[in-house]
Amino acid sequence: MLRESILVCLPERLHPVSRIYLDNWLTGDLSTAEFLRWFHMPNSDYISVAKCILTVASGA
Repeated sequence: MLRESILVCLPERLHPVSRIYLDNWLTGDLSTAEFLRWFHMPNSDYISVAKCILTVASGA
């Protein structure tokens, strides 16, 4: 399942706001563009986390 496979990308503690954006993206309530725009807002270090998530999700 996608949710379990992206765990390798996530930091030990994910900011709660980023968790909301991630959950909304995983359920299809948020486009990938919106996910990329907002996921890293609480922590700019999450830019690389978002890229990792998208890589895992694409199966690459």
